[in-house]
Amino acid sequence: MLCAAVLTGAGGRPAPLIIYSAPAGTRPTGADRIHPTNAILPDGRIVAPAGTTAAVGTNPYALALTANGRYAIVSNGGSASTLTIIETATMRQSGVVREPGARFTGVAVVAVFGNAHATILASDAAAGLVRSYALDEDGQAGADGPPIALPPDGNRPACPTGIAVSPDGRTAYVADTLGNRIVPIDLARRSALTPVPAGDLPMHVAVDSDRVVASATGLSRYSTVTTPAAEPQFAAPAFDGSVSSSLTVFDLPSSSGIGDPATVPMDPPPDGVENIGGAAPSATILSRDGQYAYVALANVDRVAVVALHPQPSVARGLDLRLYPGAPYGAQPSAEALSPDGKRLYVALAGLNAVAVLDARRPTRYRYGLIPTGWYPRAMELSRDGRYLYVAAGKGVDGEGTLARIDLKRTYLVRTTLDALRYNRTPHVARFDPVIPPLGSGKRSEAIDHVVYVAFGSDGYDAMLGDLTDASGRPYGNGDPSLNRFPAGVTPNLHALARTYALLENFYAADALPEIAGEFSLQGDATLYQESVASAGVPGLPGGRGSDPEDYARRGFIFNALTRAGLTYRDYGALLRLSGFDAGLYHLNVPALAALAGNVDLQYSSADPKITQTARADELIKDLQRFVDADRMPNFIYISIPSGNDRTAVFDGDRALGKIVAYLSRTPHWSSTAIFLAGEGVDGSLPDHVNALRSYAVVISPLAKRSFLGEAHLTGTGVLKTEEEIFGLPPLTLHDLLASDLSGIFTTVPAPEPYQSQ
Repeated sequence: MLCAAVLTGAGGRPAPLIIYSAPAGTRPTGADRIHPTNAILPDGRIVAPAGTTAAVGTNPYALALTANGRYAIVSNGGSASTLTIIETATMRQSGVVREPGARFTGVAVVAVFGNAHATILASDAAAGLVRSYALDEDGQAGADGPPIALPPDGNRPACPTGIAVSPDGRTAYVADTLGNRIVPIDLARRSALTPVPAGDLPMHVAVDSDRVVASATGLSRYSTVTTPAAEPQFAAPAFDGSVSSSLTVFDLPSSSGIGDPATVPMDPPPDGVENIGGAAPSATILSRDGQYAYVALANVDRVAVVALHPQPSVARGLDLRLYPGAPYGAQPSAEALSPDGKRLYVALAGLNAVAVLDARRPTRYRYGLIPTGWYPRAMELSRDGRYLYVAAGKGVDGEGTLARIDLKRTYLVRTTLDALRYNRTPHVARFDPVIPPLGSGKRSEAIDHVVYVAFGSDGYDAMLGDLTDASGRPYGNGDPSLNRFPAGVTPNLHALARTYALLENFYAADALPEIAGEFSLQGDATLYQESVASAGVPGLPGGRGSDPEDYARRGFIFNALTRAGLTYRDYGALLRLSGFDAGLYHLNVPALAALAGNVDLQYSSADPKITQTARADELIKDLQRFVDADRMPNFIYISIPSGNDRTAVFDGDRALGKIVAYLSRTPHWSSTAIFLAGEGVDGSLPDHVNALRSYAVVISPLAKRSFLGEAHLTGTGVLKTEEEIFGLPPLTLHDLLASDLSGIFTTVPAPEPYQSQ
C-alpha cells in the first residue's frame, strides 16, 4: 500500500512529473569573491568543494601520496605541464617540478629510506619517458638521474600514462596507451623490461604482490590507411571482446616476472541502436585481500566488481546513477578503498562529487555524496582512512585544485543534500504546447523542424560587445572595448541578435554539447586526445567527440532521432576524426554510423579554398531537394566555422545570413525553430563577464522578438529543448539537469521572413 501511494500520489492520483533545471538561475559563471573555491560553472551548476582546497595547476591528471602522507604530488597536464607538491598538513605548495615540453600524466611515489625521502615517478606522454625526481623532507624535488625510456611500439613512440608500483618498490608498471600494452620497469636498474599486451587504450593500472590489472578503455584499434581518403567510412567501430572494453589480469610468479594474461570482458559490443558508446572501463583498484578488482565503467555509471579467483570474472556491480533508471552521466573517474575494505569512494566527474558506497553489497546505492571541485579526476586515501584527497581537473574557473576532506568530520546526510542542491533544482512540470516538459513524452504542437547553427568560436564580447538596438542605443550585456568583430564585419549576426531572442548569459565552453549532452562522457577521452597530441603521432589528434572512444552510451541526438523514427540532415558535425588532416582521413577511424546517408559531404569538405558562402550555396541546393519533395528533415545541424580573422568571419556571417534567409522562406518556416550559438569557447579571449561566456540567438516565428534572456543557459540546455520539442528522452544526465529554453518562446507567431544583410 505504501509503495502504491508513493507511485500514484495521494488518493490514487498520478504522481506529478518532476523536472529539473540548473541551480544558477540568472547568476553568471565565475568564482565567488568571498569563497574563491566556490563557483557557478558554465553548465549552471554550483561547485563548493568540501574540505580544505589548494590550487595545483592546470588540468591535473593523477595524484599520489608519500608513504607517511606528508606530501601529495599532482601531475598537471595543461599547456605548461608540472608536478605540484602539496604539504598535506597545511595544504600549501612546497615545491613544483617544471620540465619544458613535458606532458605529465601518471604519477607514483616510491619510498627510498625512512619516511621522509622518496622518489617521484612521472609519466611524460610527450617524450615517451618515465621521469624520476628525488623528494626531500622539505617537500622539494629535483631530478633523480636520467629519465627511463620506454621502448617504441614499432615506428610509434610510447605514450605512457598510468603508473603503479609493486608493494616491494622494485618494479613499476606503466600503461602505454597508444601501444596497447603494459611496460614493466626495473627500478633498481632503471630500465624497461619486455612489454606485455593489455587491451585497447589502457590508461589505468593497479598492482599488488600477486598480480597486475589494467583496464582497456578503448573500443577499437586503428591503423594508417594505404591511401588517405577524402571521405570517412560510416560504420560501427570494430569490436574484439578480448581487447575492447576489457580488464587484463596478469599473475606475478616469483620466478618469471609477469605471467600470461587473463582477459575479463567488461561490455558487449555496442549494438548501434540503444548502445552507441562502450562502457569505458577506467579507474581500477585492488582490494587489500587481493580477492577483487573494482573497475569504474565511466560511460555506464557503474563499478564492476571482478572476482580474481579462481578465474577472473565479473561477480557483481555497484550502481552509481543519480536515481534508479536515471540516464547516464555521473562519470565515475577515480576510486579509493577504506583500510577495512568496507567503503568504496568513487569520484563522479559528471556530478562534481564523491560517492561513498558499501563495497561489499550489490544493493543500491551509497552511504552518501561529498561535494568536490569541478570534474574530479584523481583520488587517494590516507593510510589510516581519515583523509580523502581529491584532485579536480577543472577545479574552480578551469584551474585545477586538490582538496583534503576530513572523513571523521564529514556528515554524509548534510553533504549529500549539498551535493544534490549544487547539481539540480527540481520543479513540478507544467504542460507547454510549444515546449512540452522533458519526460512528458509529448511533442511540440507548434514546432516540427529544428535547425542548430554552430557559428564561429569566439565569445560574447568578441562577437556582440558593440551590439546596439534599432535606435543606436547599447543593447545586451556587452563591452564594446573587447569587441573584435563589430557590426560592419558581422551584420547578420548583429541583426538577428537584436531582432529575435538573444541569450546574453549563455555558455558553450566545449564543442558540440548541443548534440551530445556533455562532450566526452568518458572522462579519459580528453586525456587520450591530449596524450596523442603530445606524442607527435602523424595525422593526430582527433576531433574532440567524433571518435568512437568519445561516444556517449546513448550516442548523439542523431541516434535519438533514429530511435524515434524522425529525420535529420548533418552539415559538418562529427566528421573531424583522429587521423583527419588537410582534408583527408589518414586512419581507419569510422564516423558515426547513424550519419550514413544523412550527411552532405560536399558541404563538409575541408578544402580551405571553399568559402563559407559557397558552402551556404551548397546547403541551400542540397536542402531544396527535401523541400521540393515535402520531406523537410525534422532536425538539421549546420556548422559555420568562421575562423578568427575579419575576412573569414565576414564570409561566415554572409553564409549565416544566406542560410537563415533561405530557411525563413521555405513552406515550413512557421513550424521551424533555429538555435544559433557559438561553436565553442576556449576561454582564451577576454570577456567582461567570464571568458567562457558565449552567445545564442533563438530565431523562429515563435521566438520572442527583441528579447534579452538573462537566465544562465548552456549548449546542453539547447539539446534539452530540442528533446522536449520532439518528445525524446534525455540522452544523458547533463541534459536532464540543464535549464531549458522554454521561456524564450511565445504562442503568438510572427512568421515574416528574414532579409539577409
